[in-house]
Amino acid sequence: MEENEIEYNFSNMPLSWQVCFLSECPVKEQCLRQLAAQHLDKRRDFGPAVYPTMEIGEKGCRLFATGKPKRMAWGFSNLFAEVKSKDETGLRNSLKQYLGGHGSYYRYNRGERLLTPEQQTWIINLFRRYGYVEPLTFDHFAELYDFGE
Repeated sequence: MEENEIEYNFSNMPLSWQVCFLSECPVKEQCLRQLAAQHLDKRRDFGPAVYPTMEIGEKGCRLFATGKPKRMAWGFSNLFAEVKSKDETGLRNSLKQYLGGHGSYYRYNRGERLLTPEQQTWIINLFRRYGYVEPLTFDHFAELYDFGE
């Protein structure tokens, strides 16, 4: 994955994500489900979808998902580069607890999982509570669609 690249091929889209092909939807241009349907991997020929029986109002349907990419991040080396040894264990343990444990921490560090903007803010604030200030940055960033909404 290249730095700052938008992932238009939706390779990070879960197989359980419902795509939408409803052409009469008034908000289809802003919906991630419609965008996902337009960029489906050619090898996918079946899967979950929004059915034509969906009730669509002026504001679309209840399954509307924002179709804007988010700036996702991974990697913690830059954050820990200037950390004092007396703070490192506490910071790392707080981070592991927040992210769901030891294994999850390393998945986020390696980029197997990506940090949402909300998670990034929480982590940066954690470092600030310990007295660390700018520049606080993650190792890598990419503009990707968040299918967790």
